Amino acid sequence: PLPVKCTIEERKGKKHAKLHFACQGRGEHCLYKVKFYTMKTRHPRTWIHLMFLALQSRSSSALSTRDAGVSSLKNCWEIIKCEEKTFSTLVTGAFPPAKDQDSIIHELSAHRFFDVFEYNAPFLQWGCFLCNHPERASTFIQEEEPVIEGQLKEKSGGKWKIFKKWKSRYFTLSGAKLVYKESKPDGVGVIQSLDVGSIRSVKVSKGGRNIPKAFEIFTADKTYILKAKDSSNAQEWVQCLSVAVAHSQARDTNLQRLGYGGSLGRLTAGAGRINHPTGMYSNVTLRTAV
Repeated sequence: PLPVKCTIEERKGKKHAKLHFACQGRGEHCLYKVKFYTMKTRHPRTWIHLMFLALQSRSSSALSTRDAGVSSLKNCWEIIKCEEKTFSTLVTGAFPPAKDQDSIIHELSAHRFFDVFEYNAPFLQWGCFLCNHPERASTFIQEEEPVIEGQLKEKSGGKWKIFKKWKSRYFTLSGAKLVYKESKPDGVGVIQSLDVGSIRSVKVSKGGRNIPKAFEIFTADKTYILKAKDSSNAQEWVQCLSVAVAHSQARDTNLQRLGYGGSLGRLTAGAGRINHPTGMYSNVTLRTAV
């Protein structure tokens, strides 16, 4: 998958490259119709090189730094200054080796990119989960219909400590809430719920797609540590949670957009520069079809 935009951000004196991915499906229930999937990268050299090659592949003649897209990529590279290598040397060098390609695939996996994006081979495009599986959309749209449910073990206290016990509870995830039953000392079960919109991220203890049985759900003020019966079941829970969170964010973004107008097209307007507290920082927008 190739990002449609690369921006450079500075935080605490350090510059970071941020990638923006768009869904090429753009279906009725698309998770990224009015916003991008964003992630910071530790491999800007490889990504900028691949973005340049994508530009060149769609051009009938050799590109130069006078082209707007190439100029923006060059500015990004010169701003981040992650290596003592000129932009021309970077983009005219050999195609990124397998090691570098593996690094960015691992990075995408660690960010859980493949939970919400899949390659649609018949259409030769990368689409979000709901564009590739429209038959599943109803389960995420209907707030009370279960997306996934089953027995999970929760680490009491939400902390990785040996003396904290695992407690078995029955969880049900819908498009709006994660509900579970919590037993009290008096034997009375109390229903607890967590709004999907309050979930900031879902992570596992290892990167990559071969995830272990345990995973974590992070909100602004609490961490839930859960364990499934096996890795396959954990993968299913993490993917469903990731899609539910993305759908909730897309719905909220769409409501905000309806409040003041705007669209994804507006987000990509003025792609040459962005305002930054410490100056004007470059970014580039690429309409990729790869």
